[in-house]
Amino acid sequence: MKKYIRYLLIVSAFAFVLCGCKEKKEEQTVISEPEVEEEVSYEDLSLKQLEVYALENDGEAAYYLGRVYDYGLMEESQNFAEALKWYQVSADNEYGWGDLGLGYLYLSGCGVEKDYELAKECFQNAVNHQCPEGYVGLARCIIESGDEENYHYAYLAIQNALEANLVDGSYYMGLLYEEGIDVKQDLSSAVTYYELVSECGSEDLNDQYAINCANTALGCIYSKGELGEPDGNKAVEYFEKAADNGFAKAQYYLGMLYETGEVVDKDYELALSYFESAAEKDYAPALSQIAYIYFNGFGVDTDYVQAVYYEKLAAAQGYVPAQINLGYLYENGIGVELNLETALSYYKLAEESGYEGAEEAVTRIENLLVN
Repeated sequence: MKKYIRYLLIVSAFAFVLCGCKEKKEEQTVISEPEVEEEVSYEDLSLKQLEVYALENDGEAAYYLGRVYDYGLMEESQNFAEALKWYQVSADNEYGWGDLGLGYLYLSGCGVEKDYELAKECFQNAVNHQCPEGYVGLARCIIESGDEENYHYAYLAIQNALEANLVDGSYYMGLLYEEGIDVKQDLSSAVTYYELVSECGSEDLNDQYAINCANTALGCIYSKGELGEPDGNKAVEYFEKAADNGFAKAQYYLGMLYETGEVVDKDYELALSYFESAAEKDYAPALSQIAYIYFNGFGVDTDYVQAVYYEKLAAAQGYVPAQINLGYLYENGIGVELNLETALSYYKLAEESGYEGAEEAVTRIENLLVN
């Protein structure tokens, strides 16, 4: 009996130990809530952090890295080769914005040879990867390549961009109405769309080009009086919005307003300052206009050497009026030593572009060289 009781006590004690162990085990295996990864804000990452993510096949990080070099952000110099590399990494990882970045490099010829077909392929890939901004790129390829047979597809693409509430969709619809591309030309409708863009208030970097273009277009319309009498105040207002945003084309047009004095008071000093701002961005028309100011001594001492210098900078970018002007300067030995062969070469460049009067200049110089 005692042996039996002792046996029961041992079993009971063992069961108690097992029960205690089980309770401890249950306490130890309580499942905790999984940690939720914080969403990465790529715009707040440093260059090195973006590189780390991008090298781990993060397409979005690679896109932002490409954008840094595309726009010259984070105190980095603009580098289209680097932008191309990282946009390609982004696209390879099926991030639509990477395709978009590639498309615009090929469309503009920045860092690569301009290629409309390759640009269209990139933009279509962007659309396929749920990036509706690609619609605008597709439309631009058609319009800027002068593919008139497909203008209707450009219109449809812009309609899709509008339906996606894209700022640049509104701008390009305005452009279609201003130019009469696949729609009846209607300047009032164009202005309506441009004003929507001008007043949108977007600070997104990707919207700035459309906003600058819309403000510049409105400035041109009001300076020329295309809706009635010219309105210098409104023209300056819209040009300044884009110029203050660093848009070279608007800075150039402001310079022209103050140089000619047609709708505002003439101010050569102010004109030159706007031309110089645009010239810092290598805007060829502004470079050539600075040359014009020095050639004529408008608000500055006449300086033919400076005129030649700025015309050469503009001509190097293929700006045809500068090529014609250089031909004239070399033909007459103004600011340079007279050189008919060099004059002829510049006139021929202009002739190849179909510039009116260039053919006559070529014939004149060729006759002089023969005689």
